[in-house]
Amino acid sequence: MSQDLSIENHKSGLERDYEKRRVNSFELGKNAIDSLLAVGKEVTLHNISKKTKELDEQGKGIHFNTIRNHEDLYAYYKEKSKSYKRKQKELEKHLPYRENEKHTFHEFERLRPDRNLKNVYKQYMRLTKAELATRLIEAEQYIAEGNQEYLKKLFEAYEG
Repeated sequence: MSQDLSIENHKSGLERDYEKRRVNSFELGKNAIDSLLAVGKEVTLHNISKKTKELDEQGKGIHFNTIRNHEDLYAYYKEKSKSYKRKQKELEKHLPYRENEKHTFHEFERLRPDRNLKNVYKQYMRLTKAELATRLIEAEQYIAEGNQEYLKKLFEAYEG
């Protein structure tokens, strides 16, 4: 019974410590963003992380993943960062892989072996990592289905 009580006290102590660290990281990150803006430097996750090391009394600062994981601090960063806004606008302009009519290489049946590979390379370079992963999975599925059909025909020819 007393052991359960000590675990509860220990847990609440950890939660208090965690909350104190969250508040500290928010204040440190906010101050770093404000000082970067005052100096006229670009507000990026890397610059914020560097600036927090300068501002922190212990010299530790905060890691840029801490900024991403801290909802309030990340919202403040998104509000103040021009580079983040620029990247978001760029992503909005980028058509999703499935909706992009220009790239007609979605259907594997239509691919010709004599196509211009430089153009194909350029098309792939315009895709995001997620779109490339989708494309790779589609290719693997197409190959797997083709192999299955081939084996089925081979088995039927062997039986017949």
